[in-house]
Amino acid sequence: MKRKILTILICGIMVLVITGCDIPKMKTVNPVYADAQKTIAFLVDAIERKDAQAIKDKFSPYAKSNIDNLDEKIDRLIEEFPGWNDDYELTDTFQRWSNHGKITYMLTPSFDFEVDGKTYRMRIIYYTESDEDESKLGYYSIQIMDLYDRDYTSGVYMHGVDDEPDILLWDYTKYETD
Repeated sequence: MKRKILTILICGIMVLVITGCDIPKMKTVNPVYADAQKTIAFLVDAIERKDAQAIKDKFSPYAKSNIDNLDEKIDRLIEEFPGWNDDYELTDTFQRWSNHGKITYMLTPSFDFEVDGKTYRMRIIYYTESDEDESKLGYYSIQIMDLYDRDYTSGVYMHGVDDEPDILLWDYTKYETD
């Protein structure tokens, strides 16, 4: 009886291989990269749908209470977004963490993309886990700037994880944000 079952299974596998059917293979994907991809897809889709509330809902409670004029900044992001195409480069995806008795994970992916011959960089900072301060879970900051010759404009400040949350658009310096 066991031989019959084994023979049937072997024949079944042979038929699948001969007919071109293959047993699905597990794909290994870097979870940090996959999360960054999902985040940018959501944000760009919400911008294209002009869904300010969906974008606002992604921000952490901490960011919502610490970003001045959040609604106006989201509206500006939607109105001034230069457009998007599938030709973009994920230039930087770091998962930063700290562990001092508590665990905090944040992602800081940057995306370079080109629209109408101009190159832009979008950076999103968001917390995925925080035992230190759960009010920080979610989007922390969004930054979009023009890149000239694949480099920052003189004096432009790249918003970092140690800065307070904000939405920063286009050319600005550390001390001259709008």
